[in-house]
This record gives sequence, structure tokens and C-alpha cells, in this order.
Amino acid sequence: MASSNNGYNSETMRSSVTLYLKDHFGEPIQNLQVEIRGTDLSSKRKYHAAATDTLGALQFSVDTDTALSVHVKRWTSDEMKEVARLIASSSEIAFHLTSPKTLHHLPTKVDSPERGSYWRGRYTVKRHDNLTGIARKYHTTVDVLKHLNHLDSDLILVGQTLKVPPVESRKTDSPVPARPALAKTPPKTDHGSNERGAPTTVLRKAIAPIIFPLLTRPLNDEGGTYGTPSSDYTWVKALGSGGHNQARFGATRGGGRLHAARDLYVKTYTPIVAVAPGVVIKCEFFYCKTWQISVRHKTTDGREFIALYGEVDPSSITVKIGDTVSQGQTLARSGVLMKDSGTPLHVVGTSNVSMLHFEVYRGDHRYDASAKLNGPSLGGPFQRRADLIDSLAVLQEGYRATFLDAPPLVSTGQRIPINQLSTSERGKVFIKGWEGVHLDETRTHTYYYDDSKGYCTVGWGHLVRKASCAECGHIAMSSKMPIEESQTLFDNDLSIIEGRVRNAITASLFQHEFDALMSLAFNLGSLRKTPNLCDRLNRCDYEGAPGEFLDIENRTRRQREHDMFCHAIYNSTH
Repeated sequence: MASSNNGYNSETMRSSVTLYLKDHFGEPIQNLQVEIRGTDLSSKRKYHAAATDTLGALQFSVDTDTALSVHVKRWTSDEMKEVARLIASSSEIAFHLTSPKTLHHLPTKVDSPERGSYWRGRYTVKRHDNLTGIARKYHTTVDVLKHLNHLDSDLILVGQTLKVPPVESRKTDSPVPARPALAKTPPKTDHGSNERGAPTTVLRKAIAPIIFPLLTRPLNDEGGTYGTPSSDYTWVKALGSGGHNQARFGATRGGGRLHAARDLYVKTYTPIVAVAPGVVIKCEFFYCKTWQISVRHKTTDGREFIALYGEVDPSSITVKIGDTVSQGQTLARSGVLMKDSGTPLHVVGTSNVSMLHFEVYRGDHRYDASAKLNGPSLGGPFQRRADLIDSLAVLQEGYRATFLDAPPLVSTGQRIPINQLSTSERGKVFIKGWEGVHLDETRTHTYYYDDSKGYCTVGWGHLVRKASCAECGHIAMSSKMPIEESQTLFDNDLSIIEGRVRNAITASLFQHEFDALMSLAFNLGSLRKTPNLCDRLNRCDYEGAPGEFLDIENRTRRQREHDMFCHAIYNSTH
């Protein structure tokens, strides 16, 4: 019998159904017992029953347009639970179901009188541990560990106790979570060699020369949302490895053009940070209503190169041409790719995905702002300057330093390396308490005002310009800014100041000591006016250094910062 145009047999009218079940991390749920039933409960017809395979999938066929009910076995009993209803509406159809839970085998204690008591796997963090290594040890993923332990970042403490899936109850041949394969030396490309300033992967010693341009792993990391084995978007895919893989360097584009960067997929408006110290040489329009920032970087071990941070949101840019940036300083946030018509650009299928487009240049052809880096006029398959290189080596080195080799925080009672510190929430409240803010009666907007020096200011001490509000086109205590925008300005200012403090201080600090320095630097703009304080701290003179607070202007605030530094007292009353 001939088939009709829609692909199914016109006599049997059958539909081939594929069902995929994944947990909320996007991982396939394997060996899950599933039953496919009819929706008519009175008939209780069971169309199919099986366990999901290694891809979390099962396949079956039913009559087209059959209404189905999906039941799965509960993880705590033998009962089946209905989780979804669907209709087999075409000849071939696939459904993706996501579970709000993650499957962990946690057998109950048979010898425990306590109801609900489990064999909980626990691990005590040791020196030089990191989440990646612990995850590999217990055949799980970093994301699962962070979820189980309510961790907001990858940083962990020596002596900290982590919940882990019990290794005794997991298969010893479980797949080890994937991570980028790190080359010992940068791969050579057909588009220029990686000699003369090309970044190389180095062993971690104190502060890393290069860090990753994101504070979280990209969504197209191996094993991530867009980094599954079947996807074509993984950022670490090697040059010449075949396939389209639009995120990798050298991928083909329209008209024979080749991709000049590595694309790191992220959530919209994700912070983008500087991989190393440097100077901004370009800040301009890039592509699809997004901008690019180019920075001439010089690492702490003497290497120089240019990094282009592309596809950032123009309204979020915190730097301008000529600015000096510190390692880890927020440059901007990831943008949204939009067509000229104002409609979103489809990146993955029909989805608009935000990303960082990251290019690297050796710097053979000048570093200054007048040196053109990209554009059709430059010719060649990349339409880039001739010293363009694959940015993979830089990103891999930064990835290792940020997510794999970063040492954990030391145990409570010992000072923490300053590059691992950021302002605490108590520190932010303290700084805001001293900077003050002028809110309108609805408490949804902040007023522009002239500060003690007559300069136009808004929000929590954000300097608009060294001129009065009237000169800046605002009316003091009348012109307003939404409080959300003021908060963004405060966060950006704080990030910049954190970079300046880390550049000025090399000694390890307690959290409250770092917060005190942040308040001082936020008020003064940096620690340049306090050379004695910096010198004493960098000589680890923790007893003599805080006395320097009291020799700086604004004595009342300095006294409070002194008390915070010495006694962890956060008091912003004045």
C-alpha cells in the first residue's frame, strides 16, 4: 500500500513516538520505568511499558491522534505517577519531558530507628580540592554538587562538609563528567602561528596570568545545555574536527567566510570580565545591535595580546577607550542579537541565545585604537587582521584557572588569598549606608544630587561627571533614575573598585578586612592615596596597617572602617 504525503501508511495510520526524559540539569534519566496509557481511565489501556535507555529515551508506535498519558515509576516506591499527557498527532513525533528532580540512589538505613533516615554520602574538603575533582570522584557533575549543597559559586572551604551521592550505591562504570580537553601547547592554525606572544597553558602559581571571561561555565560547555554529544555548538571543539559547529573558530559562514572566534553561550546579560590586566583600545558597534570591546592585555608573566569581547549589550559597557582594566573587572554584559527589523536572531534552532564572541590577536600590527581589527575591507576568509589566532588556548588556560585549578578558600581562621575575595553582602550594606541615597516618595527612583564637592551624583555615590547637575542637564533633587538602574551603577562601580583593590594589595585578608578596604577605596576612588596602608599590608603588617585608616580624611567613616578591619564590626551609623 502506498504511503500518503504526510509519511504514515494510509491504511494503518500509525504514529512513531519518541519520548525523552531528562532531569532539570538536562541530563538523561536512565533506567526509568515508564508506562504509556490511554487517557480514558475507564479502559485502563496500556500501550507500552519499558525503561528509558542511555539517552533517557523510549520509542513506541500507536494509532495517529491517540491521546496518551505518560506514567513513571516513583523514585521512592513502586507506584506509577502520571507526569504528562500528549497526542500522537503526526507520523513521527518526539516529546521532551523535564523532571524537576534529579535521580540519586540514597538507600534508607535498614538498621536506623529514625524514619526517613538515609545513608547520606558526605565529603570533607581537603587542601587543593575543587568541585570538579570531587564530582569526578563520586561519578556526578559539578552542577549536581552545587545544587545538593546550595552553592552559588565553585568556591569551597577547607574543612567544609559537602553532601555527595554515596559512591557505594552508584555504578563504578558510570560516565565521568566531561570537561574541556586542555592542550599542553596551543594548537597551530593555518591563519598565523601562535608564536610571538601567543598564550600558553601554564601551571597555576598564585594569581593566574589568565582567567576565564565568564564567572560561570558557558551553556555550551561539554555536558551543558548546548554541549551534549549530539549538539553542534560546543565551544571547545577542535579546529578541523569536522561538522559545522558554529561556535568554534574556523567554522564556515555564509559566502565562504570563516568564523573568527569562539562563542560562549550564556544567559542574557551575563557579566563579561577581563581575562587579564590591560588597556581598552576599542569600544564600538559590532553586530546585530551588539557592541565589541577590544583590550590590549599584558599578563603578569609578560605575554601581550589583544582580546575582542564581542556581542555585548551596549548599555551595560563600563569602560571607554584608554581605560586601564584589571583582571576580573566587569567590562559589560552579554547582549541580545537583534535583526534590523527588531526581531530576535535565531541562534540555536528557533531560540535566541546570548553569547560572548571572543577573538584573540597576537598584536603584530600595532596595539593602538586606530588599528582596524575586523571588517570586509580586510579581506581573507576571516575578514580579520592577519595576526588573528584561535582563541581556544586563552580560553582553555582561563577555564583551567577559574574552574579546575583554582585552590579552595582556606579554612575559617586563616586569611584568604585576595584574588578569591569579593565584597560581602554586609560590606555592600555598609558602603551603601555611608554613601547614602536620595529616594523619591515611592522609593522606586533615586534623585540626582550635587555631592559635597558640587559634582552631579546619583544612586549610591555614582559620580555622573565632575560638574554640577545643572551643567550635566539634570535638576538636583528633581531629576530621577529608576532604582534598578542605580543598583546596576552601584554593582558596576563596586566591580571596578574591587579590581583596583586587588591590584594594590597582594597580602591575604579576612573577609572583614577586605570589606573595610573596599569601603575606603569606594570613597576615595582607589587606594592610591594610601601608600602607607598598602605598603604595610603588603608586608603582612596586620597590626600596624589599620592605624593608617585614622590618618585619612573623613575621620568618622575611617574610624568605622578601622573597627571593621580590626574587629569585624559593621557599623554605618553616622
